[in-house]
Amino acid sequence: MLRNSVLVIAVLTAAGGGTAAHAQSHASAAEEERRVQAAVLDSFFTRSDTKLLVLLDSTVRGSDHFVDKDYASALQTLGDLPEGLREDFAEKRKYRARLRDIPARVPVVFFSGRDLAEIGRGATNPDSYWRRFYSRFPASSGRLAVSRVGFSRDGRHALMLVDYGCGGRCGGTVYYLLEKRTNTWQTIRVGQPRISYGAV
Repeated sequence: MLRNSVLVIAVLTAAGGGTAAHAQSHASAAEEERRVQAAVLDSFFTRSDTKLLVLLDSTVRGSDHFVDKDYASALQTLGDLPEGLREDFAEKRKYRARLRDIPARVPVVFFSGRDLAEIGRGATNPDSYWRRFYSRFPASSGRLAVSRVGFSRDGRHALMLVDYGCGGRCGGTVYYLLEKRTNTWQTIRVGQPRISYGAV
């Protein structure tokens, strides 16, 4: 009887260890996504006078954000992708995820759809909207939204998009292909299929 009890305890311990390892792996993957997002935001949306980044509080996803024509155009621009990267990004872009703790160089302020509606209330045109936006978020680089991050099979390459608006003719959707070099994510190719003209 004692021997059977020992076997049961051993099995339960092993199962618990597997669950803990899975949780740790998931947390590590989420942290790596945030590092990729921060690398792009730091490199392309943080100027010397930028004091904060204003970011949508959840990732954008393909079904309610960008059209497949834009995505196909970006893929052509980016060229051949490392093994497994396109498939992983295609799967990730289907889902929305909450954003938190992005380790950017400057503070990140998260906003919601309700915040956008509040800023837009009373704005009669795009110019008045952006005056209200920058009055609330001075020294920011505009309104930003990011996708989830797709990874290549070997974990050395990543793909993500940023949708941005910064007033007037400033705005668009950009795809970034990154490579991990000496534990640092660096952008190696950029595809921009959509540029905004005067849109809010």
